[in-house]
Amino acid sequence: MPSSKPTLLFWILGIVFLLWNAFGCFMYLADQMASDETWRAMENGEAILAAKALYPIWAVIAYALAVWGGLIAAILLLLRKKLAVPLFVISFVAAIICFLPSFTIDEMKAAGGDTYWIMPVVVLVIGLIEILWSFRKRADGTIA
Repeated sequence: MPSSKPTLLFWILGIVFLLWNAFGCFMYLADQMASDETWRAMENGEAILAAKALYPIWAVIAYALAVWGGLIAAILLLLRKKLAVPLFVISFVAAIICFLPSFTIDEMKAAGGDTYWIMPVVVLVIGLIEILWSFRKRADGTIA
């Protein structure tokens, strides 16, 4: 049984983490299910399609682990389960892995434009906050 009563901040951050990770799952599904025509209709669509063809399967698997692991971790955090902590860590590591091609394949950088690096940085910063928060809540007994 958890020994520390959750604060309002715990619930607010937990819901924010849940929504953020649900959005990541939505984006993953949108990326995976979009047709070539959908990609072509986007600004820089042909370049995105060409880059998508170069995206390795191991990075797609890491992408799936990152978003679905993060969603499960956020749910477990709200349920006050300590399993949230290692799942946030796994999600974070998977996110790093899935972003590697974005920084190492020139076609992917070009397709993303000058701001290709912003979303990976935002994702990793929020992931680090999730990890630190969950460690803190495990240490103070809010999650057990």
